[in-house]
Amino acid sequence: MSKIALKNVAIVYKPSKYCLELMKEYTSAFKSSGIRVDTIWVDELSRGDIDGYDLVVAMGGDGTLLRISWSLRERLPLILPIPCGRRTVLYEELDKVNPYNVVARVIEGKFFIDRVERLKANILGQEYYALNEVALISHDSGRALLLEVDITTPFNKTKFFLESDGILISTSTGSSAYALSAKGPLIETRLHALLIVPLNPITLNMAPLVLHPFSRVKVYLSDYTNAYVDGKYVGLLPPRSTAYFRLCNNFLRIVRLGEKRDLVKRVLESRTTKFAA
Repeated sequence: MSKIALKNVAIVYKPSKYCLELMKEYTSAFKSSGIRVDTIWVDELSRGDIDGYDLVVAMGGDGTLLRISWSLRERLPLILPIPCGRRTVLYEELDKVNPYNVVARVIEGKFFIDRVERLKANILGQEYYALNEVALISHDSGRALLLEVDITTPFNKTKFFLESDGILISTSTGSSAYALSAKGPLIETRLHALLIVPLNPITLNMAPLVLHPFSRVKVYLSDYTNAYVDGKYVGLLPPRSTAYFRLCNNFLRIVRLGEKRDLVKRVLESRTTKFAA
């Protein structure tokens, strides 16, 4: 890529000691190149806060990147992930690279853009974008929820009933998150696909489904249901509600400095049991 013009940068950071140290170093590195820098604590990030920036630095873990995705709708800046959190599957190992070197490479355009697909959901008349998944979970804990799932693909149409604790509608990126814990498959993130994972289904022959990227999914809910977008609670759906899902071309544009990441290794290492001393 050719040299890019950066006028303003937002650093969205997790307020841990290590992240604060990195935030100060990156702030100095950008400012030394004449670039305006604003810093935002991730828990205070609201929708629209970072829409006008040329570059957003995600300084934390996967949760920080999810929060940034949640805040963005149509105008999507470049996003540079710098790891300093507990789980960093979506990050490169840049925390040990000199911040001035990283900033110089970004300014000079020596990177490629990883276009990460998101899920578009319509819930209670509101539109949401999910980087990982939308979870629909029974409001009455311990009681199974009856759902009717209607799937339309370019080639097939199917409808089935599901009795379970709930359901996950996930992207390929989200296959390494909640969906994996719910026994869903791990999908290469460059493979565009829609994933449906039942949560503790009573019908034991119900397996996770990997769908064509142009699929559209409707979920009819029989009872009160809690809705979560990338782990963030968005509302209580009343009985006989319908939620709509599809993948969209509103991609996150992630700055990558390296050519390849070992996704399987990063996911499995982050999920390894740690024993107390």
